[in-house]
Amino acid sequence: MERSELKEKCEEEEEEEDIFDELMEHVGMDGRFQFWFNLIFNMAFVLTVAMPSFNLILAVTLPTHWCHVPGRNKTNYTVAEWKSLTVPRVENSEDSFSKCSMYNLSFPVDVQTPQNLSNAVFKDTESCRHGWDYDTTWYSLTAPSQEDWVCEKEVYVPNTLLVARVGEVVGTLVFGQLGDTIGRRPVLFLGVATLVLGRCVVAFTAGTYVVFLLANFVASLPISVVFQSPLIIGMEISSASQRALLTMLQFVGWTSGMCVMPMVAWATGGEWKLFMVLTSVPCAAVFLAFRQFPESPRWLAAKGKSEKCLEVLNYIADKNGTTLPDNALVKLKELAERKETVYGVATLFANQRLMKNTILISLSLTLTQILYYTIVLSVAGMSGNPFLNFLLQSLIELPGFLIGRALCDRLGRRWSQAGAFVFAGCFQVACLITVVHEHLLWLLVAMVLVVKLSLTVAAYSSYLQCMELYPTCLRQTGTSVGFLIANALGALGPYIVYLGTVADPRYPYAILSVLCLVGATCATLLPETLNQKLPETVQDASHFGMGQKYWSLPQRKRKDKDYQSAPTK
Repeated sequence: MERSELKEKCEEEEEEEDIFDELMEHVGMDGRFQFWFNLIFNMAFVLTVAMPSFNLILAVTLPTHWCHVPGRNKTNYTVAEWKSLTVPRVENSEDSFSKCSMYNLSFPVDVQTPQNLSNAVFKDTESCRHGWDYDTTWYSLTAPSQEDWVCEKEVYVPNTLLVARVGEVVGTLVFGQLGDTIGRRPVLFLGVATLVLGRCVVAFTAGTYVVFLLANFVASLPISVVFQSPLIIGMEISSASQRALLTMLQFVGWTSGMCVMPMVAWATGGEWKLFMVLTSVPCAAVFLAFRQFPESPRWLAAKGKSEKCLEVLNYIADKNGTTLPDNALVKLKELAERKETVYGVATLFANQRLMKNTILISLSLTLTQILYYTIVLSVAGMSGNPFLNFLLQSLIELPGFLIGRALCDRLGRRWSQAGAFVFAGCFQVACLITVVHEHLLWLLVAMVLVVKLSLTVAAYSSYLQCMELYPTCLRQTGTSVGFLIANALGALGPYIVYLGTVADPRYPYAILSVLCLVGATCATLLPETLNQKLPETVQDASHFGMGQKYWSLPQRKRKDKDYQSAPTK
């Protein structure tokens, strides 16, 4: 498609948006309906959905384990003493015991005196013959401890998380297309039903690993759409000035859900089946508000369903105490007669600058996804109280969003994002040094919290910049492509954590340090969007950022009149 044709189509789409916005102004875009809709569906509902989105991580946590050697019940030895007698220690470590080997003992074991440890027979080792014992201090039962996914089966855990991540990527495509075909409303309720039923099936199928994987795949399909549907509708019925607030409401709801989830796990004693059910079922409460959740009026207008669109607009107007103009149905039918413009992914690569920005912002989103997901996974398996660690890690996101918003409005998007990546990378190096010293666990936890805070700022900056870089007619397409790539490559997170488990605990932090450096570099190469007239057409996007100096801060905000009329440099 030629640039002139793309520009013309974008301008036509803007004209259509102006017609619909005129109707929405009569309905009210900051009224009582929007207030309650966004509070209920973009914060409270998101709180309940955040839990089943991440509860699998705690459910498949592998507690500390060692070979089970029968006979302790016939002695007066404690668990620690018996383990010292029957399980070899890890080389170069006085505190860690082997997970997959035991001393080659004859039965019944002669444990009358600890001096037997000096005998040669106790120095020969063999693989675990009688199963494993697990540390039940925090987790009474998880899927891996229930099914003995240890040693050669330990890879089952990252494989499970990978399948769930793949399901989320596939679901983004499938449910995204369904949302454009049958509507946002039915897709949301279908997604919630799939998520709840899928997670409940997961809780009772660990004994059959193939079924367990399939259930995880299906349950993960709607994770993206259950967040996107209420946010999209909220943005489509609210004023432009409220869109940043809607995003913040979802962030607050998400973080609140991530804080509640480990508390539920702690209250259940780490019993994974009960935990999975208790954290999955609550989001089904959205069905109680089935009648209060409307279809997107913009989607109805775009699909030519004028009468249904008018019905929804009248419903919103009634709640806001407003009325529609008499010619509302005529205007909606006028919109229905216009052919809907659909832009393909290839348009993102229509010119060199747009292609460069697409690649860089997609890479930034991908890196924040990998880093965020890996940190969450690593904290779940960290020493100490895992539920408290998870809670602290989630709580730190709240100031992260506030700091990110303040920095982005002062230093600009690209330097805020780059600085956050650099800051996170420096503390990743510090974690790399500290992780091998068990007596410095408190310091490691503190530094991981700082890393999470920095990554929250980076994620907020990259998300905001992604929304601002693309022209109006390609904004949703570009954002979807970026998150699709990010979710796909984010599946590397479980294997980075697994590498630290089976090889060296320092490896994940070394890898994440390098990724932070790459992220900082990508961020600095993106154009600044703060106080810039954002691109409206593909032609604007092909010139956006030209003339900006690399070593520069964003320009000062101009008056509204000048800001609207000033061309993009």
